[in-house]
Amino acid sequence: MIEATSDVTVPAPPEEVFAAVSDLDHADWLPAVRRLRHVGGPRGKVGARYEVEVGAMGRHLRGVLVCKELTAPSRMVMELEEGIKLTIRASVRSVRGGSRVEISARYAVGSGPFGSAVERASQGAARREVARACEQLAARFGRKTEAGRRA
Repeated sequence: MIEATSDVTVPAPPEEVFAAVSDLDHADWLPAVRRLRHVGGPRGKVGARYEVEVGAMGRHLRGVLVCKELTAPSRMVMELEEGIKLTIRASVRSVRGGSRVEISARYAVGSGPFGSAVERASQGAARREVARACEQLAARFGRKTEAGRRA
């Protein structure tokens, strides 16, 4: 099983940041997502279902993401319903000057030597995509520079 985690601080309150993170109808900050469409369940609540197409390592993966946990304004957990085992977690907490967002993706391709080889080969790309997702999210809110100004 591979886990890729990244975090970022944004100059906005947790409620505002969590609203952006959990609004999957407008998840343009996720760079690997090519398409995301609500297909069932209550929007913005546990049980919401989203058809997703992801571009990763030159391939297009499709599936249905299901919201398994949603505790505003601090935590969201999504899981892929079929295929590879994928769990995406997003947490938001208040910090001085804004909010700290942590995004993690944990996945397993399968068992056996082939699954392990694919997981190892994809580890670097997964880390880059999760880090890029944090940066794209931060760009929505602007980022404070070390001098305390917005970048």
